[in-house]
Amino acid sequence: MEYEIIINKKNIKTLRVSATAEALLVSAPENMNREIIMNFIEKNKIQLEEMISLKRNMKYQNDIGNKIIYLFGKRLDEMLVENIDTEEKLELLYKKELLKILPMIFEKYNKLTGLMQREFKIRKMNARWGTCYPDRKLINLNLYLAKRPIDEIESVVLHELVHLKIANHSKKFYTEIKKYMPDYDEIHKKLNS
Repeated sequence: MEYEIIINKKNIKTLRVSATAEALLVSAPENMNREIIMNFIEKNKIQLEEMISLKRNMKYQNDIGNKIIYLFGKRLDEMLVENIDTEEKLELLYKKELLKILPMIFEKYNKLTGLMQREFKIRKMNARWGTCYPDRKLINLNLYLAKRPIDEIESVVLHELVHLKIANHSKKFYTEIKKYMPDYDEIHKKLNS
């Protein structure tokens, strides 16, 4: 997991750490040396990265009442979301926007992989970003992918397309994905963090 470490020395007695989606914010006593701070971070790395992961998951949380809505990894301008006052209207927006970009993403990865999958369904799903039924040549994509950045959406489309060739999650499956998206692991990690 990549993140920035921002150290701020203050007139305090103990080390304090908080997190944003992109960084660890460390407040340290003025006389504490950098090595002690970095040792603390290394020793507590798992817990600190969990703090960042929680913030990253919150990063794309919508708040319709306060006009905070994310589309393709970016917060929409308040003027653009003025009429979105219910979850149903938000879902319609997401479906409309996904229907604009998904055909282009499928076309891109169809060309790269040599597959010819054009049909897909957009559904609300709780536990998965996408599903593939190779025998029926059916790909379902999660409606809430619309919140995520385009590279993460592409990684899901590619993942499901490759399932048309390889129906499991074997090493061969991931090798096939990385032929077309070498940074798949990093992108997939962002998607699930």
